[in-house]
Amino acid sequence: MNENAIRELIESLNRGVKEGGLRRRFVFRLKDGCGTCTIYTDRSKHPDPDVYESGNIRMERDASIGMHAHEKDSEEYTVLAGKVICNGVEYGPGETMTCKKGETHSCRNIARGESVLRFVKRM
Repeated sequence: MNENAIRELIESLNRGVKEGGLRRRFVFRLKDGCGTCTIYTDRSKHPDPDVYESGNIRMERDASIGMHAHEKDSEEYTVLAGKVICNGVEYGPGETMTCKKGETHSCRNIARGESVLRFVKRM
């Protein structure tokens, strides 16, 4: 995905905030990681009843989500744009990383620019 496509993706997320379908919050050092991430949380209920939260994470260049445990839930990240490394494995656009209940994970943006992830959390 080129820089223009990433810009368009981010603009669509920001439109979702303006139109009321997404909540946006800026988080510095998410889970004791580095840099700033912007979390866009879906306001509408997910069709899967096990999903309690979903949305997108925009990671600035060199930003990371620190190591954390999922003791009572699981989480999936699908890379929409950019490139990340999660628990030592690189993921690019269209690839999904799953952290199962009881596991730990971290995630770092290794793209030359921003990365955007889709996340889904399940009980």
